[in-house]
Amino acid sequence: MNNISELISLLGGTGFVAEKLEIKSSAVSNWRKLNKIPKNKLNAILSLSSQLNINTEDFFPNKYLDNFNILLIICGGIASYKSLEIIRLIKKTNINLDVVITKSAQKFITPLLVTSLNEKKCYTDLFSVEDETKMNHIMLARKPDFILVAPATANIMAKLANGIADDLASTILLASFSQIILAPSMNPIMWSNLATQENYKKLIERGVEFIEPDVGDMACGESGTGRFPDPKIIFNQVISNMIKRKTTTNQFKDVSIIITAGPTIEDIDPVRFISNRSSGKQGFAIASELSKRGAKVTLITGPVNIPFPKCANIIRVKTAQEMFEKTISQLPADILICSAAIADWKLIPETFTQNKLDQKNKIKKTDQELYFKTVKNPDILATVAKSNLRPNMVIGFSAETNNVIKNAKIKLVSKKIDLIVANEVGENKVFGKDFNKVFLIDKHNCEEWCQQSKKSVASNLADKINKIFNTTNNRDTYA
Repeated sequence: MNNISELISLLGGTGFVAEKLEIKSSAVSNWRKLNKIPKNKLNAILSLSSQLNINTEDFFPNKYLDNFNILLIICGGIASYKSLEIIRLIKKTNINLDVVITKSAQKFITPLLVTSLNEKKCYTDLFSVEDETKMNHIMLARKPDFILVAPATANIMAKLANGIADDLASTILLASFSQIILAPSMNPIMWSNLATQENYKKLIERGVEFIEPDVGDMACGESGTGRFPDPKIIFNQVISNMIKRKTTTNQFKDVSIIITAGPTIEDIDPVRFISNRSSGKQGFAIASELSKRGAKVTLITGPVNIPFPKCANIIRVKTAQEMFEKTISQLPADILICSAAIADWKLIPETFTQNKLDQKNKIKKTDQELYFKTVKNPDILATVAKSNLRPNMVIGFSAETNNVIKNAKIKLVSKKIDLIVANEVGENKVFGKDFNKVFLIDKHNCEEWCQQSKKSVASNLADKINKIFNTTNNRDTYA
């Protein structure tokens, strides 16, 4: 462990840390003298460090890893033996490790060898009478925070991508809620094969993370992309993910956030309506990510066909007016994120003689031309941003078919909001998809984010919100 006195200095000094933690300065001074932080104050220090964007991994790395569970699945391939080094590295930490090896992997390494290294039972068989009396495949699927598949073969990728569960490893992967990380290793032609690449893309879209294979000489004598990544690189990537989860768990504790998502629907008559192609995926991903980071999230969503995230409060609406009323009813709040694709107008059908039709009954088709009168829906973003109940931070979304940055900046200024997430939606590039390419724009800057999964966009947006929200005069003056 490095010098705690150095960490206290990075955090702003003895007085600042004492004030933030609401303790006496003498207590912090003692920490510096003893080069030790009490266990009951460690989480507070980690939270403060996260708020100030200070990396504390070098000061007490293992403290981040207490109570974490990893399941390592070793698949068959010449690189299987390299996974033993991953076990050795993990065993040096406080992580609880379980290991599953497939039948193919047992051609290269033995369960006894894995058991000896990990000092606990190695799991091999889905149909083990001893294990399955305790439903061990479900226990192994539910217990870990992360499932690392290393090496991940083309076979296991194909099984996971296509829902095949014919052995212990594939059954666990399909039955788990855990974050899955794959470290592929295979022949270069096999890796570049269209089938493998389609499975690769499909898994990324579902939120599976990859540690990309290296380029180099292979055991088969060929050269190219497909070489198993260095075990230390794999280990460091997994540890980095764990530290991020640990340090962000309470990042938005006691912060109330309203998020609008999905489309709205405006009825024309009982069978016809006007809407848009929004799936709600991006808004739901943001709600899920911020909830995981401790925020009290209220998700107000239009009609969608995707699973609902876990958050404090979910309100379902249909029309723009309903979304407006529900949003106003949830104020005050600390942050408002309007990602919903709200119908800008209601269409009121009229005949050419301007006589209003009865919208309670289906409009009958006749030879007479039908005209529509447009009625503007309320602008939730602008109304809340300019109101007395304005949250400290207001974030909007801008879906554009051309001049994306220019139009987004106009929207940012005219609606008086703090941040805007803009993307191009022409030719249905975004709606319903699992990837997004966005621009993050504020009053002074425009950041272009590369195409990435919507879950990744949500994570990066949460990082950005945290950096701004928690470093701006104690969350009170950003507006």
